[in-house]
Amino acid sequence: MHLILTLLFLICTASASEQKTEEEKNVLDKTHAIFKGNLDYLANKVDSFFATERADDEFGRSTLRIRSNYFTREQEKGDFKVSYRVNFKIPHLERRIKESADRIFKHRKKDGESEETDSEETDQPPRTKKGWIFNADLGVNASIPPKAIIRGRVRRNFLYTRWSHRFSEEITYITEEDGLTELTSFDSDYPIKENLLFRFINVKTWSVLSKQFDTSHGPSLIHQLTEKDALNYSFIASTKINEGLWLLDNYRLSTRYRRDLYKQWLYFDLITGLDFPKKYSFRRNPFATFQLEILFGS
Repeated sequence: MHLILTLLFLICTASASEQKTEEEKNVLDKTHAIFKGNLDYLANKVDSFFATERADDEFGRSTLRIRSNYFTREQEKGDFKVSYRVNFKIPHLERRIKESADRIFKHRKKDGESEETDSEETDQPPRTKKGWIFNADLGVNASIPPKAIIRGRVRRNFLYTRWSHRFSEEITYITEEDGLTELTSFDSDYPIKENLLFRFINVKTWSVLSKQFDTSHGPSLIHQLTEKDALNYSFIASTKINEGLWLLDNYRLSTRYRRDLYKQWLYFDLITGLDFPKKYSFRRNPFATFQLEILFGS
């Protein structure tokens, strides 16, 4: 009898252990799936909050943006600017560019993979779109005389288990003498915590008529404090390539604080930092920008 009870106890223990192991495995799988889904969710969330061009292009969060900012720097006169920007899509041209890019790079969708994976929930930023994306926008700088800005962009995201890489190619025309500019960017994101994102920025700008190349490289930390405010800490090195010489032009240490003042359409930004420009022999040069931004759109 004791032998039978002992065997039953061992069988029940083994069964409970297997069930517990299976439950733990399921919990780990679910946690991994949630965490994996949140990797790009954090980047989408902070980009939507800061109203970046990527957020405008991919998520359609704003169709009209009005910015007024005041910039001041040590030993220089302050500068006040108001700018307007309208972001719009060209579906037919976007489709043609996407089809051409897919043929060139022989992109094939996996079974069950969708081209667009936007979330239908209005209180969350949508998921990153897959494939090539084309967008264009118009802008007006309220200077004297006013300057019209026309831009077209092609972008694509490359998502991996831990890293997200984002490529963008942009052509800009501004109604001034040196108006045609080509810009290439490649950013890499890595989530450290659920509200802390590491981003490394690489940007190259080519002023076509003046034949001048500018580059910017450096890390930044984006910290989502609450649903209504966030901080961006960055360290950027800027260089110039002119007549075959690649020269360091500036170091910049900056902190940007952004606050949602009213229902995700009125925002306040405070950007403070230190520049170390070559023209001042790399001596520190503090600056500050105060900005008020209004967003209209879907």
